[in-house]
Parts: sequence; C-alpha cells; structure tokens
Amino acid sequence: MIEKRISSPNWSPRPRGLADVWGVILHHTVTRDGSAEAVARMFRSPSFAVAAHVVIDDAEREKDVVVVHCVPPEKAAWQAGKCRRYDWDRDGTLEDWEQYVNRHTLGIELVNKGDGRDSFRDGQIKACARIIRRWDRICPNLKLRNVTDHQTVNLNGKIDMRPNFPAAKLFWWIVHPRTPPPRNVYAALPRWAQRQVVEITGR
Repeated sequence: MIEKRISSPNWSPRPRGLADVWGVILHHTVTRDGSAEAVARMFRSPSFAVAAHVVIDDAEREKDVVVVHCVPPEKAAWQAGKCRRYDWDRDGTLEDWEQYVNRHTLGIELVNKGDGRDSFRDGQIKACARIIRRWDRICPNLKLRNVTDHQTVNLNGKIDMRPNFPAAKLFWWIVHPRTPPPRNVYAALPRWAQRQVVEITGR
C-alpha cells in the first residue's frame, strides 16, 4: 500500500476528537478515468466543499494500491451532506445526534465508475479493510458493524454502493486480514457482518 497526503480544507472540528467517531461511510468516486490523486486534488479546493478522509485507488495487488489521505481522522470531513439518523451507538433508538453523520463517521472514497459494471479489485478492497482496521484501533467508539455506505444514510438520492460491490470480501478481510476468503464468503461471515453486507449492497 502506497500512502500519500493531499490535504483538504473541507472539514470541521470534532468536539470530542476521535471519541466522536462511531462509524465508517463508503463512497465510490464515479470517475471515468480518475485516480485517487486526481480525486484528492479536487478535494483540495475550498470551492469544491467536499472531502473524504481517504481516497483509495484500484489495483489488483494491495502493495500497488495508492491511498491518499485528505483529512485527518480527528477532523470531520465534509463527505455526507444531509442525512437521516442512524443507530450509531446500537442502543435501539434513533437520537438527534445520530443525524450528524459527518461529525460521527470517517469517509472512504473508492475509485470506481459507479456504474454497477466497473469491478472492485482485491487489492483495493484489502487496502480499504486495512484502513478500517487502523481506524478501529485508534477510535474508542468505532464499531465495525457501523461500516455502511452513503446511500444508507443520505437523504439526497446519492447511490453508493452498487450491488456489484464486494462487501462480503471487505468484511472478511476486516475480520481475517491474513486469510484468503472461502468460496462462499458471505456464509462464513459473522451475523453482524452479513447484515452489513445486505445493507450496503441491497441483497
């Protein structure tokens, strides 16, 4: 994994720092011929008024994947816009604070055309899982069962992710970073991860 930094000004402070982080939001870039660095350069513009914490390029091998860091995790990237409430603390109730998705999540942009046909290669998904595991180590309230996609929480009709997103592989590599996924990877996942796969892909 090749890590770079192209800083974006499009963020707000988190009042409690990393303790404010409860989840992760997945996006695809919907770029035809873009790269992670090209997307990150767009995020560098204040007039763009959008950013994610990281942008992850597409590559077959994890060691070749470029990951560009745009906003540090202790800051709230402007990634999600107006959102519905989501049960981030998993207490069975939807509270007012849970609608402030930017404040309470970390955002990942995956370079992909977003047309439902452009595939996500294994290296990109492994790199995404590694970043999520890293965040899980430093954010005391982050719950892996709160890894979801923008479409799940967004109120503006944004579509992320398409059904071809390999969510089952992502959760496998989050839980088993050094083990190849079995043939029926979905069936081998814990129940909480299966629920997130369905939530993200719609199937």
